[in-house]
Amino acid sequence: MNIEPFLVATSVNLLCAQRLVRRVCRDCSEPVPVPLLALIEAGFTAEDAQSVHLMRGRGCSTCRRTGYRGRVGLFEMMEIDAELREMILVGTSALELKRKALEHGMTTLRQSGLRKVASGMTTLEEVVRETIG
Repeated sequence: MNIEPFLVATSVNLLCAQRLVRRVCRDCSEPVPVPLLALIEAGFTAEDAQSVHLMRGRGCSTCRRTGYRGRVGLFEMMEIDAELREMILVGTSALELKRKALEHGMTTLRQSGLRKVASGMTTLEEVVRETIG
């Protein structure tokens, strides 16, 4: 089967990656102190790291003493514009593509996760475990 005409007729406009991380139990969540340097190393800016208050579940009957209840998604989306499409067609490296996509406003899985950490939905450990720095 020749798929070349199909590939020429269609074009990808958006690439998406996703990961699921455990959600902090709402019934037993509590603030947890984290060193400023650990937050910065994980990807928070120095400014954001000073105002972020992390949460964890201490464990209760609702979460079966795990501290987690349910899951939440982390999402990375890269919109393929004309410039990125051209870079792909000429065989640009994945690192160059990612750099250009970040310049164009792409949110990485880690950034998505850090937002969820800052809002108390999940823990820093969950995000670090599921994403690449």
